[in-house]
Amino acid sequence: MKLSEIIRNIEFFSGLDNKTLRRIEEVALVCQFEPGETIVKEGELGLGMYVVISGKLEVVKRLPSGKLKLAELGPSQFFAEMSLIDDKPRSATVITLETTECLLLTRDSFLKLMEKSPQIAVRMARILAARLRVSGEMQVASHAPPVPAAPPPEVPEPAIQTGPLPGSAKALLNEQLMSAFEALYSLKAMTRFSVAVLGCPVEGSAPNALEEIRIGEVKVFLLPADEPVELAISAYGAGEFNLHVFHPDAAGPLHFGPVEIREEDSFRLSLPGFRLQPMQPEAMAPGGF
Repeated sequence: MKLSEIIRNIEFFSGLDNKTLRRIEEVALVCQFEPGETIVKEGELGLGMYVVISGKLEVVKRLPSGKLKLAELGPSQFFAEMSLIDDKPRSATVITLETTECLLLTRDSFLKLMEKSPQIAVRMARILAARLRVSGEMQVASHAPPVPAAPPPEVPEPAIQTGPLPGSAKALLNEQLMSAFEALYSLKAMTRFSVAVLGCPVEGSAPNALEEIRIGEVKVFLLPADEPVELAISAYGAGEFNLHVFHPDAAGPLHFGPVEIREEDSFRLSLPGFRLQPMQPEAMAPGGF
């Protein structure tokens, strides 16, 4: 089978336009492994993201009591994607269980793909959000310290969970989302987007949102970087919420909150001319829509 056909049959790349698929074909590397080979080793730096073409692998983590099996991976599933946005040592080991063929996208090649192809950046944001939720839940359940790079079992895009998270998992998810997006912006991988990360207990909407990602009660909005940020926010309960806005021209995220709210309060965030000068938190004004 030709490489172009292999790429088209991988779920992560499904639905991408022909131009983007050709770019992937130009930079992707096909790697073959024998049974029992270690592809990613815990404690070492990763080369990039691997997508399984054929074969079977296991993801394991070292524990004082021995080896813990985290997942089995097969065709179309991927791993080591966090190595695309950080240069931290990997937190688990991936070993082949049988003869395996993988597609490798190195960090440099993937960042160039995201810069040229907005579809890839949007898809990566969704996958990172889903993976971080699962990682956070696993860490809270095991009382482990935060390890954002831990590769839990594969979570396809449609399987992103939307139910409430426990308080500890919610705090961990927010922390890891912020870290992931800060890394993407520092690497100039999201140059076409602004990103708004909105906590609870509020709902939000943006007329020019290109994508809305929901993970539990956290909402992530992807917006065109060359347009004003306009976000309508309404409360469905009393408490307080936080909002963080990322933009490629800003040195770091803008933080709004914590904002105290009552049920049915409403707010509007308006950042016109954001490219020229980041607005101050008072740009968040309460009031009707």
